[in-house]
Amino acid sequence: VVSPIDDTPASAAGIQPGDLIVKIDGQPTKGLSLMEAVEKMRGKAGSDIELTLVREGAKPFDVELTRAVIKVKSVKSQLLDDGYGYVRITQFQVNSGEEVGKALAKLRKDNGKKLRGLVLDLRNNPGGVLQAAVEVTDHFLKKGLIVYTEGRIANSELRFNADPADASEGVPLVVLINGGSASASEIVAGALQDHKRGVLMGTDSFGKGSVQTVLPLNNDRALKLTTALYFTPNGRSIQAQSIVPDIEVARAKLTREQGDETIKEADLQGHLGNGNGGADKPSKGKTSAPARPQDDDYQLSQALNLLKGLSVTRGD
Repeated sequence: VVSPIDDTPASAAGIQPGDLIVKIDGQPTKGLSLMEAVEKMRGKAGSDIELTLVREGAKPFDVELTRAVIKVKSVKSQLLDDGYGYVRITQFQVNSGEEVGKALAKLRKDNGKKLRGLVLDLRNNPGGVLQAAVEVTDHFLKKGLIVYTEGRIANSELRFNADPADASEGVPLVVLINGGSASASEIVAGALQDHKRGVLMGTDSFGKGSVQTVLPLNNDRALKLTTALYFTPNGRSIQAQSIVPDIEVARAKLTREQGDETIKEADLQGHLGNGNGGADKPSKGKTSAPARPQDDDYQLSQALNLLKGLSVTRGD
């Protein structure tokens, strides 16, 4: 598994990048071609399938999925905290650039003022349309090269540059990537890293930076060849090299300690007031805070902490 797609049965079941599918409905996958395995996994919506997975550091285990018609929402956004936005791109579709622009505008509107920081989540994004990746990157840059290709045929050599408009308004940016970030998502991450527009956080990306071209042959046949490679603005080849984050943060699961709320001075009867006239701040007692995405996502919480730290040092 390179990357489970968001809002699919596989994602809901907790399948992770790097998992190996060793059995499909009890039948070993050894000796099957990729297409043969895919054909076995496909089926009528609503029908069930059992996969046996092998995960590093764990014993083989079974996962039962219910097949469904996959409808992927390319762009999702929300406010993580006051002044801090979150945009996730699950894959690059034709209209992803436009959707990211709308998401940025909505976050500013919901926040009521300019954002203090933004997390762009490209984890487990397998790529997609090149032009969409260029448009998304352009939302965060005012000038400069975004990506270029070099190849064996003339029409495979392309260059894409940013225009002066900046839909992000220069908001401090953290970009999350991991081993499931491939192709178009690596183009975005590489460009933003080369232009020092944002801090890349997470783990090394997948390393898919090649262009395939279909060449028609006779008798309704065609030949698919790799004809070019992608390069970041600074001339780095993505192919088989990956994009390396500026700050490495591996997946982790933290458990908050449960304990009674401590008693403060302001809780004591007859306590002295604040000398400057400030209001008392007693202990809050046991309250259940609403769930937030960063509470169960260590990498996302670290990205948000970094943005808040940058905000403090800038005096925002």
